[in-house]
Amino acid sequence: MKLYIETTVPNFLFAEDAPEKKAATEEFFKWLKICQDELFTSALVLEELEAAAQPLRSRLLKAVHAVSCKVLPITREQHGLASVYVTEGVIPVRYMDDAIHVAVCVLNSVDCLVTWNMKHLANFRRIERMNQINLRYSLPPIKIHTPEEMLDL
Repeated sequence: MKLYIETTVPNFLFAEDAPEKKAATEEFFKWLKICQDELFTSALVLEELEAAAQPLRSRLLKAVHAVSCKVLPITREQHGLASVYVTEGVIPVRYMDDAIHVAVCVLNSVDCLVTWNMKHLANFRRIERMNQINLRYSLPPIKIHTPEEMLDL
């Protein structure tokens, strides 16, 4: 499978205020180091991680690089699809980056976007609406799961 690691996933490796998610994320990263899946992230994820203050920034980037994610570029086509998700009210405009993460996955035929963002991404109703849009444009459906769900699959 092709898995896309979204920004919230490495962030929860260091989330002392969410011990259950932190533990699940640590297990997920152990699994990523031995799984046979292709791992991806994007230039947007790296940009978002770069915005963190030091020393967290270095720790986040080190975690992503440790699992050998291939970095996907952000294209105009992806921005266009993300704009459709926003225009149709699936994702609020102020969370355009979340829509871009989905578009990157859809347009690169990634099998699953992995995230802890359950408000805008790992949300059944939103996934259904994004997949209706994808179907309308003859694009593949998106699957979105939390790291915890990935370990249970």
